[in-house]
Amino acid sequence: MKTNVLALSLLLACSAAYAQNDTLLFRDFNTDPSVYIQFAILPSGTTSDTSWYSYDLDGLPDGSPQGTRPGEWFWSQAFCPSDTLTQVNCLASNSWTNDPVTPVNNWLVLPSLHIIDANATLHWKAAPRQTPRYVDSYRIVVSGTTNDITGGVFTDTIFVAAQFTALNNQNLPNQYSSYSFAPAPTSNPMAPFVHGIDLTYTEFNTASDSSRLYGRLRPFSVSLAQYAGQHIYIAFLHESTDDNLISIDDVLVMGTDPNSIAENNIDLGLSVYPNPVASDVINVKFEQAVAGNVSVQLFDMTGQIVRTTAFGNTGTGMQSHTVPVNGLAAGMYHLQLHTAQGTAHTRVVIR
Repeated sequence: MKTNVLALSLLLACSAAYAQNDTLLFRDFNTDPSVYIQFAILPSGTTSDTSWYSYDLDGLPDGSPQGTRPGEWFWSQAFCPSDTLTQVNCLASNSWTNDPVTPVNNWLVLPSLHIIDANATLHWKAAPRQTPRYVDSYRIVVSGTTNDITGGVFTDTIFVAAQFTALNNQNLPNQYSSYSFAPAPTSNPMAPFVHGIDLTYTEFNTASDSSRLYGRLRPFSVSLAQYAGQHIYIAFLHESTDDNLISIDDVLVMGTDPNSIAENNIDLGLSVYPNPVASDVINVKFEQAVAGNVSVQLFDMTGQIVRTTAFGNTGTGMQSHTVPVNGLAAGMYHLQLHTAQGTAHTRVVIR
């Protein structure tokens, strides 16, 4: 009986140690996503697909004055105002079509995710082209089986952004009560949510009027705790009717990485600086109780090894080494430190 209690105590201790925020998925869309997003291709419906998919299920032609907006989620810079009013790259989806009554049906499907426990959280940024008039709606939906968007498997809605439906009175600046939205806003600011209704993350549109504020990229997050122990797919579904455009950026899923559990992650006092890094090298500090060979590996967010640096046979005590990061694209990376004692890991952001 004592053995069982001890084993349970060790298990709980290990579980607490692994209740950390690993990066399960991250994309900032700073570079052309065509290398990893399959455009205008239906998902295969498998349960372990690592691809991103962008698909225009409605097929409605662009009705905007530009006349050049793609039908699916597309890479853009022109429609990505950040919260600091600077332009960044993002993904955007158009609802200004030549059909005033049919909603668009544009899907962005993320790769398969293995949710280990209740620590997982989805983070993202979003901004409508304008608000309150013609503000776009979108939903974030989840499938617990496959990523086949035609199979009716995305049954869970975990976030709703409402769209403009009618002008009730007149174009009153910043008075969202003058407009109707669907679904109707509630006291819960997360579902459904109208961008700008709290008078934040907007910019005055000098080219139009105060009823058409520009949206700025606003951060959001939602828990994925209900999917603990499951493989899931997350999708951004844009389904506005005759509005304008919605943009998303910095899609991030945090949680417990199943690979880190299998790697016997240990506490070596690992630290990395500078982090974020804008130079050609990072400094890695750690403490060794056992001398032996040490190496570092950097993984990108697709799980590919992009850099390996061997430090050779190092002694005991506090160690400090440099790792070259020149030539690596801006973004988030997973760093693994391999020692004779075991493996430690952390995240590195390259700007």
